[in-house]
Amino acid sequence: MTISLMAKIKVAVAGVGSLTKALVEGVSYYAQNPDDSVGLTHSLIGPYKVGDIEFVCAFDVDKRKIGLKLHDAISMGANITHEIAPPLRSDALVYRGPTLDGLIDEVKDSLVHESIEEPVSVSDMLKKHGAEILVNLVPSGSDEATQFYAEEALKADCSFINCIPTPLATIPEWRAKFESKGLVLFGDDAKSQLGATMLNRFLLQLLKMRGIKVTRTHQENRGGNADHFNLRYRSAHKEKSKSAALSQFLTDEDAKPTVSFIYTDEPSGHKQVTLTIEGEIFGRAPISITSVIEDEISINGASTIVDAIRMAKYLVDTGKQSQAKDACPFLMKTPPECMTDEESSKVFDSLLVQ
Repeated sequence: MTISLMAKIKVAVAGVGSLTKALVEGVSYYAQNPDDSVGLTHSLIGPYKVGDIEFVCAFDVDKRKIGLKLHDAISMGANITHEIAPPLRSDALVYRGPTLDGLIDEVKDSLVHESIEEPVSVSDMLKKHGAEILVNLVPSGSDEATQFYAEEALKADCSFINCIPTPLATIPEWRAKFESKGLVLFGDDAKSQLGATMLNRFLLQLLKMRGIKVTRTHQENRGGNADHFNLRYRSAHKEKSKSAALSQFLTDEDAKPTVSFIYTDEPSGHKQVTLTIEGEIFGRAPISITSVIEDEISINGASTIVDAIRMAKYLVDTGKQSQAKDACPFLMKTPPECMTDEESSKVFDSLLVQ
C-alpha cells in the first residue's frame, strides 16, 4: 500500500506540564540531530523520524502559560525537569482549555494559577491548526477532562493518545468511535521508556518462571513534580493501572501488588522508585529483592509518546486503524489486551511490516 506522506506530523497537546516540556525539548533535540538514535526505541516508524513531529497548538488552564508560544510556555509555572535541549521556536500557541476536573483545590494558587479567561472551542482550534493527533497530558484523575478532549478530537478528525490512567482505550465503545472515523485511539496510561513498572514486571516474570511464590511486591514512588503532588489526592486510577500491569504475572496464590506515592516537598523532576519483592523458594525458604530506579520521570515518559505519535500517524496512513489496539501493549500500562513486554515489542514491530 502506498503511503501518502506529509512533511510533518501535526500534533496538539492537552496539558502543558513537565512531560510536555520534555516532549517538546526532546523533539527539538532529535530534529536538530536527525542521525542520533541514542535513547530511541525506534529511529524510524514507517517513514517518520522524531524530528518530523510538529506541535501546532496546546491547551491549558494556567494563566502563566495561556497566550504564550508553546516553546516559552513549557518553562512557566511548576514545570521542572532537566532540559534536554533549547526548544525550537514555533508559532504554536497555548489556548485556554476548560477546567472541568483537571484542577483540584489543593493546587490552585500554588502550583497552578487558574485563568479567568473563557475556554476556547477546542475542536475549532484543532481544525484551524490542522492537528492530526491530540495528546492527552492533563493531570492524573482528570476523567471528565479526558473524555471532553477525546470528544473534541473526534469532532476535529484527530487521533487521540491517552497518556493518563483514565479508562478510555480499554472501553470498546470509545475505540469504535475513533476507528469508525478512520482514526486511532491509543491508551491508557503511557509507559516510561524504562520505568519501575516495567522492571517490576520483568522481575515478577522471572520469579514465576523459577517456581517462586510471591508473598509481597510493593512499589514506592517518590517525586517532587506537580504530578506527584496531584497524586497525593488523586492516586486511585494510577494505583489501579500500575497494579493491573503487574497482576498478569501473578497467580491467585501470590500476594497482590501494592503501590504508594510520596511527594517529597522538594520541587524537582527527579524520581526515585524502590521496588521490594519478597517470596518463598525451595522448602519455603525466604527470598527478598530490592531494586531502586532513579530518573527524570518526564523525560522517561516522553520517549514512549514520540513512538505513539508516529505509530498513530503511520496506522492512519496505511489504513490499519483497526490494529491500533495491537500497538497499545507496547506503549501503555493498561492496554485493551495485555501482553508481556517481549510479546508487545514483537507485535508493535510487526505492524510496521508492509
